[in-house]
Amino acid sequence: ELDAALVAIHGTGLNMRGDIVASRSWPLGAIAEDLRRVASQTPMTAKEFTRINRAFGELHADALEAVCSDAGVQPDLAVLHGQTVFHAPPLSWQLIDPWPTATRLRCRVRYDLRSANIASGGQGAPITPLADFMLFASPDEPCIVVNLGGFVNATLLPRRCDSIDLIRGYDICACNHVLDHLARTRLHAAFDRDGMAASAGQCDEGICARIENAIQPSPTSHARPRSLGTGDEAIRIIEMTSHLRAEDACRTAVEAIARCIARTLCSETNASAPTPHSIPLLIAGGSARNRALHTALTSHWNGPVRTTNESHGIPVGMREAAAMAILGACADDGVRYTLPSVTGARSVVMESALIENGNTNFPDFRAV
Repeated sequence: ELDAALVAIHGTGLNMRGDIVASRSWPLGAIAEDLRRVASQTPMTAKEFTRINRAFGELHADALEAVCSDAGVQPDLAVLHGQTVFHAPPLSWQLIDPWPTATRLRCRVRYDLRSANIASGGQGAPITPLADFMLFASPDEPCIVVNLGGFVNATLLPRRCDSIDLIRGYDICACNHVLDHLARTRLHAAFDRDGMAASAGQCDEGICARIENAIQPSPTSHARPRSLGTGDEAIRIIEMTSHLRAEDACRTAVEAIARCIARTLCSETNASAPTPHSIPLLIAGGSARNRALHTALTSHWNGPVRTTNESHGIPVGMREAAAMAILGACADDGVRYTLPSVTGARSVVMESALIENGNTNFPDFRAV
């Protein structure tokens, strides 16, 4: 699905906050298989690349037009991340044609959000930690935002009153790339809805250890953050679980991912793995709906584990959409949204590409 959110931005610069006014998840339809083909490096003609790029851009315009129409709002800025079909810095491609959105919404459009940082010597990922700080940082205690998307990425947030220089963020391991591949090949479904199959399975400890070893991050220094982008682990993991029942394969993969997350975060928060830490985890992304994964995380982390919907009223599927709106508004305000402590380099030019347009007189609803 394509997640679109209409976000009201209040304030400017580092003092801004965002409230979701309306949101919608839009089915990808046939374009989903096209995007998988591109991401898997399937050879195709320039015409095919161009067709997929345009179709994906039209789909964005459809979704944004619908969410704005439903809310009765004309936005003055749209922010498009696109689909990451390749990421191995210094090479990265977030596929999207922004022009259908610009022409149909008649608003300014920001896109290509990572290239400036990569060209400046950074990893170009993760890019959401500053937005996480604005959306989720607590005045009272640190917390960790864990996005359970194609990859697991984590943002370690200081208190809201602390310096943004204390924010840390990195990718941890593959998540939906693995779980959805398992669902397609073993359950013959797009994904394991609510983790029902995994909840009905048993964990194979031997295979679980092998999967965790395959997906766990290699040691990195803070000067060179970890940035992932292929999901090649999925194919290897499918092969590891081939002799297991489908439900057991799903449960084993979920357990391995949860253990990898907990172990990595324990290490990063100076706890002695596998002893869990008490810092709250706020989970978002598609697999935050996977009850088996939520349960596994809770069992390996003795602090509270809550969804972003439970903690801040932001639906788990809309965290990234809301974050993109924040990043676009930051760029409008002249704030570089990538953090050197996260991506490894400071962007030397203003970030994101911009299509100018005429409708800029709606300050209460500045970004989608």
